[in-house]
Amino acid sequence: MPTIPLTVYRDHFTGDGPLDTAVSRAVLAGVTAGDLGEVFEVGTPHRVLAFGKHDTLTEGYPDAVAIARNHGYDPTVRIAGGRAVVFSPTIVRFAWTIPAPDAAATMHARFRRLADAVVQTLAAVGVDATVGEIPGEYCAGQYSVHVLGSRKVMGVGQRLTRAAAQVGGMIVVSDPDDINAVLVPVYEALGVSMDPDATGSIADVADVSAADVMDAFIDQIAAERPVTTTRPTEHTMSLARDFRSDHVPLRLA
Repeated sequence: MPTIPLTVYRDHFTGDGPLDTAVSRAVLAGVTAGDLGEVFEVGTPHRVLAFGKHDTLTEGYPDAVAIARNHGYDPTVRIAGGRAVVFSPTIVRFAWTIPAPDAAATMHARFRRLADAVVQTLAAVGVDATVGEIPGEYCAGQYSVHVLGSRKVMGVGQRLTRAAAQVGGMIVVSDPDDINAVLVPVYEALGVSMDPDATGSIADVADVSAADVMDAFIDQIAAERPVTTTRPTEHTMSLARDFRSDHVPLRLA
């Protein structure tokens, strides 16, 4: 069986929340069209609050966007499902885009593969973690990863096209109180419940850097395949700039 190489975009985030989301969307379009192979985006972003499409339809959405801005976050509309989540320099943000001719039929297998890879990544840096939804977690999902039996440290979503899939999310390295400080009032505005005690980080159990987590995570995703670390092509960035306006909350530039 031929070895499928992996392209890694590491620390490529621009500091523009809607544009960074649009880059991932452009990567997904490129993989769908066959112009790109398997791509893994990973890095530590600036302060972004990413709203799910369902959030944008709620009565409290304008208030939630204002809360995010008042807390110093760059509000953005994400491309995958789920509810609002936080990205920041103490969080590892990722998006794994894979050619998948039967993407819907293999969706749960990809979720499991990614969640298992995160568990193995954390084990490599000395952290014991478990897959599964915990009561009260923000952006709840059955493939979340938690530590100490009750504190979420990884959330994940998935976007499918006719020929590709993108599994994206974040791993919280430290400062879970920063997440709660903005998400608690944002969720209240959106009419969504969450338990702040369910918000955790790797720092709850170990002193590990974001760079160490990224190194271990890339090793897990690569699985001994050839890896090329580069940056998005100009074609991808041009497409992302075209997509950017779709990810600006309330259509505000």
